[in-house]
Amino acid sequence: MYTILLMTPSSELYSSLQNAYSHFNKALFEGQLPEVIFTVQRNKGVMGYFSPKRWGSLAGRKCDEIAINPSYIANCRLIEVMQTLVHEMVHCWQYNFGKPGRDYYHNKEWALKMISVGLMPSSTGEPGGEITGQHMGDFIIEGGSFLDSFRQLENEQAFQLA
Repeated sequence: MYTILLMTPSSELYSSLQNAYSHFNKALFEGQLPEVIFTVQRNKGVMGYFSPKRWGSLAGRKCDEIAINPSYIANCRLIEVMQTLVHEMVHCWQYNFGKPGRDYYHNKEWALKMISVGLMPSSTGEPGGEITGQHMGDFIIEGGSFLDSFRQLENEQAFQLA
């Protein structure tokens, strides 16, 4: 007897996020980032966030969380959602391998890592903004690693978020 497993909307979304995370981890972070748990959270004005050691198993194993706002998934282009994912992955990198700023401050170490993965930090989200600060946006660096990696992901089996 064979059981056919149907993908549910939840499993499709989380599977897509996991596939994107794995892709960018390999392409932009040399596979260094630990596994995370994804959550979908509706926080007004926030496209996503990173929380260290937020989730734990019954055995006491902790893992980091990356949350994505589903309102943006429905209303933004795929590249913008992936840009948010990579922004949060830089926070994950900094927490696990660097020195995070105080109280969610986006410091110079974070900014330099963003630039190295192909995203330009900006306090305004546009060219000319400060590269460090409390509330930060970013924009894609033309010819940068993120854009190349995103195009590869997009072409893999016509990747999309469910």
